[in-house]
Amino acid sequence: MTEHGSFKNDRRQGPDFIRRLFSWLAILAWLVFIVAIVLVHYARPELDTGLVRYWELDIRQDWHPTLTTWLHYVLWVTAALSGISLVLNRLRARRKGDRLHYNLLLLLLTSIALVLYLMRL
Repeated sequence: MTEHGSFKNDRRQGPDFIRRLFSWLAILAWLVFIVAIVLVHYARPELDTGLVRYWELDIRQDWHPTLTTWLHYVLWVTAALSGISLVLNRLRARRKGDRLHYNLLLLLLTSIALVLYLMRL
């Protein structure tokens, strides 16, 4: 056993370029997903509440077409970034201590599920 850990020939000296790229892609994927959440807020149909009916206000009953198109693109970018991050992580996970990042898997599945939901509309 050496001073660096339990492995005799552990030559890892910190995160390399691919590990850093993986981290930055993961952060970027989550930031793009936040943009998608904001787009969902503005693109979805407006809520029909009691006050809206009482004052007989006009509200939008359908998804906003332009924003929904942008939402599709943003969700596909999110899915692509999280997929690339998962592949990079899988390529670099060679040791017992390396782990799968479940948050990226959740992000990928959520993005694809939202795209499928929007395609159904």
